[in-house]
Amino acid sequence: MSTQRAARAVAQQLTDDADRARDRADAAAEAFLAASRRSNDTAMQSLGAAFGSGQNLLSGLGAIDRVNKLTSNTDELAATAQKLDDAATFAEERAERAWREVDDVPTIDYQELVAEAENAVVSARSEVAALETQVAAASLSQIVELPVDATRLSEQGWALPVSGRVTDGFGPRPDKPLPGTKDFHSGTDIAASCGTPVFAATSGIVTVAGPNGGLGNWVLVNHGAGVETGYGHLAPGGILVSAGDHVQAGQVVGVVGDTGLSTGCHLHFEVHLDGTPVDAQTFMAARGILIQ
Repeated sequence: MSTQRAARAVAQQLTDDADRARDRADAAAEAFLAASRRSNDTAMQSLGAAFGSGQNLLSGLGAIDRVNKLTSNTDELAATAQKLDDAATFAEERAERAWREVDDVPTIDYQELVAEAENAVVSARSEVAALETQVAAASLSQIVELPVDATRLSEQGWALPVSGRVTDGFGPRPDKPLPGTKDFHSGTDIAASCGTPVFAATSGIVTVAGPNGGLGNWVLVNHGAGVETGYGHLAPGGILVSAGDHVQAGQVVGVVGDTGLSTGCHLHFEVHLDGTPVDAQTFMAARGILIQ
């Protein structure tokens, strides 16, 4: 391959990398804007609940602290979005410069020049990869630090356990999805991307938090009066509570995964009455939460 052809190939690689970097920067900016809107709405709800209903001073101070945490979270997303934007701009400038220099490259084969250009591509990709690592870490932080009221509660004080769509309901299974699964499905499967936050359906005490056979990583919460809710197939390392923890309605207890006997990323959600599984969709609907 001639040096000029190699230079064109390198310039095209840099252009492709710049396009991908710009896509990531745009996605990060959209995430920041969405988080800003969500945190502002949640912050106002928190302050209104603390000061608009006759709560004491300590409750008000607690609300202010939660607003500060929300602001901190969005600040982190803003910083990450800015870093990705800077990286994208840098990549675009390198690509433009490479194209301008293509015509100046002689057609004879200068191996040293080709090697330098290829090293430039490797260097640019390394910088983008480092920023992607920062974004991934920031995303996990956002999940773990979500406020208790990040999900809307019903009037009865219950929350949707995960945002997604139902793929398998409660009841007999004529066709088993996997060998080893039971003939009767004791829960409701809700499809969601791995890493999606999972919320406590209502307040209670965590009684189990760990591996549980075919259910994979499992969390069981006792809500009193014989009511329990269970959350299965959580991601490896995705259990964010421990046995004995007190949780509130809407608090993050884990993240979606596909551990155990699972055909893909989803939450297996169960409701027990006096130890017996019941239809979670019917039970939750009676408490103002629709699982669809």
